[in-house]
Amino acid sequence: MRNRIIMATVEEINLRGFKFTMSDLTKRLSISKSSLYEHFSSKDELIATIVAIVLNDFRKQEEKIYTSHLPITEKLKAALTITPETFEPFHNRVYDDLRLTYPNEWKKVTLFRQERMDRLANLLSENMKAGTIRHVHLGVLQQMIISTINDLISYRFLADHNMTYPDAVTAMLDVMIHGIMVKE
Repeated sequence: MRNRIIMATVEEINLRGFKFTMSDLTKRLSISKSSLYEHFSSKDELIATIVAIVLNDFRKQEEKIYTSHLPITEKLKAALTITPETFEPFHNRVYDDLRLTYPNEWKKVTLFRQERMDRLANLLSENMKAGTIRHVHLGVLQQMIISTINDLISYRFLADHNMTYPDAVTAMLDVMIHGIMVKE
């Protein structure tokens, strides 16, 4: 039942954002509120559980990517375009909604993103030392990626450009890796 509640919550989040109520959830599941509260004491606990599941899902996927034998460009693309495997991908507006509605959970996401950027910086640094990629100012490159990703997850940007997040990251990496100059 706990898993059913979590999956139904993800559907509600994708449908209504974080404005859904526990009543909305009980209707979707055709269960009583007492049954719902047997598994989750509050909506906050339910949201925290979902965030934890998603972050753990990302960690597991990243581990596979970083320990794989993919070329650096493929590792970058794979690492930056991870989407949850546990759930269907969230609608892009959900991230803005989480930031505004659940700041404590958003803080967990922000800290996790910093961990991801640290792992990415280590990958880039190792590849610079190995001569796989040219030496660049790692701090500048990291800031470019962080800033760009923060803008790319914006629902408004993605909607205005009719893109998914993975499409936007792929385009960003193309510019970062291949630049804007025409090859002669």
